[in-house]
Amino acid sequence: MKPIFAKAPSLGVRLFFAVSISVALIALDGRSSAMIQIRNMLETAVSGLYYFANTPRSVLDGISNNFIDTNKLQLENSVLKEQLREKNADLLLLDQLKVENQRLRLLLSSPLRQDEYKKIAEVLTAEMDAYRQQVVINQGQNTGAYVGQAVIDERGVVGQVISVGETSSRVLLISDITHAIPVQVLRNDVRGIANGTGHNDELIVDNLPRSTDIVKGDVLVTSGLGGRFPEGYPVAVVEEVTNDTKSQFARIVAKPLASLDRLRYLLLLWPINEEGRRTQALSPQQVRDVVEERRNSANPFERLKGSTQKKEQIDTKEKDDVIEQSDEASDNPATQPEVESEQNNHTEQGAE
Repeated sequence: MKPIFAKAPSLGVRLFFAVSISVALIALDGRSSAMIQIRNMLETAVSGLYYFANTPRSVLDGISNNFIDTNKLQLENSVLKEQLREKNADLLLLDQLKVENQRLRLLLSSPLRQDEYKKIAEVLTAEMDAYRQQVVINQGQNTGAYVGQAVIDERGVVGQVISVGETSSRVLLISDITHAIPVQVLRNDVRGIANGTGHNDELIVDNLPRSTDIVKGDVLVTSGLGGRFPEGYPVAVVEEVTNDTKSQFARIVAKPLASLDRLRYLLLLWPINEEGRRTQALSPQQVRDVVEERRNSANPFERLKGSTQKKEQIDTKEKDDVIEQSDEASDNPATQPEVESEQNNHTEQGAE
């Protein structure tokens, strides 16, 4: 009698084919960039499901907000206004410190630290387990998101973008076991690498000697090395420092400042004016002119804007003087030694 249903392959055969296909895909993913494009296409295809799954939460949030008591809203409003006044007072001091920092960097001919452009993103879904610490956000290629982009929240660094779809992106958190971020101690600029452990409340700083000056309570901030994360953003706080005599290195455990298990709104960072972050060296006379101009100016922000314009005018004037002297020297060969002597003196003053 002929069976109604055909006999399926054995479990061993199916397992063999599944493992073979998995190994082939892993090898292809490591050696070819085609898988990145396929992954981005799949990310775009399933982004609609993320938005659909996030719809009930958005609807419930809207309904609950409509039923909030008026008195509670007034109380929250007064508290937020008080916090806003405190933050504004802190910003006044921060603006003054920024101006002072830029002033000192200009005098030292050091590159100026530029602010970053920020854009708010909402978390659509999160995958939090021991082997994978990732979230999906509602910003993609249509808003300029890119692979490797730094992501923060109001407390500190969250992670970086690892894949981008048309309307959504996937963010690898700093707590992921495959993630590492260059950091430095805010107190003394000791540098290290903070690695994820698979737990959202723990980072490990490896390969620091036992004699390193780092203690419990030290704040770790981004060092800027590698160019992936801007310098100075808080990352974690040191929770434990263990010096084992059997090892040459200390074991340093830190707790991320960002609430990685309760992420809702994030900030994407875009660097601004990368080409304008370098400043040319100023001669001593130019430094004196800049300082005198700042003393005479009442607004410190106008001083910073005017210093760059003043420097360009001085450079243009010096070039014109050199060209005029060269023309005069070509007309009168007897004056060439004097022109060369004046140029050498000017070069020596610039070196001083």
